[in-house]
Amino acid sequence: MKVGRIAVRYARALFLSAREQGILDDVRKDMDMMLAAVSDLAELKSLLESPVVETRKKTAILVSIFEGKVGDLALDFIRLVTGNNREDYLAAICRHYIKLYKEEKGIKMASIETATTLTNEIRQEMVDIITRTFNAEIELQEEVKKELIGGFVLRVEDKQLDSSVKGKLGRIKKELQK
Repeated sequence: MKVGRIAVRYARALFLSAREQGILDDVRKDMDMMLAAVSDLAELKSLLESPVVETRKKTAILVSIFEGKVGDLALDFIRLVTGNNREDYLAAICRHYIKLYKEEKGIKMASIETATTLTNEIRQEMVDIITRTFNAEIELQEEVKKELIGGFVLRVEDKQLDSSVKGKLGRIKKELQK
């Protein structure tokens, strides 16, 4: 079975259970924390992917790391995933749960690339404009790219607005070549 299918099935099961219990938001926070830990800690990632370490040991380590930091459903879910030898799919499962959560809540992802770091005031203004335009809650991811020279590139779903100096220079160059 492919990684995608496994992650989708486990994430959907967790999502439905969380929705039934009315704790979607709490489990979202738990999945964010678990995803960050699995993605950022190379030792933990190696542990989960290791065929040498026993499943029982992996379960004990994961539970000890997250106990008291995540809810009971997330801890039971860790036990289920490791019990079924699917611990190396944990990051993909977390990502898919977050995707399901965002779909359920109508949250749209937006990314903005800028030449310099945004001030809090400008960031909030951008979020407000995007929220009004798309009539949805927005999660904004920022990335600074010096090569843009100035301006920004905004992406929301399949739409892109390139208002960067680099983009404008590129469009001018194309026009001149015609």
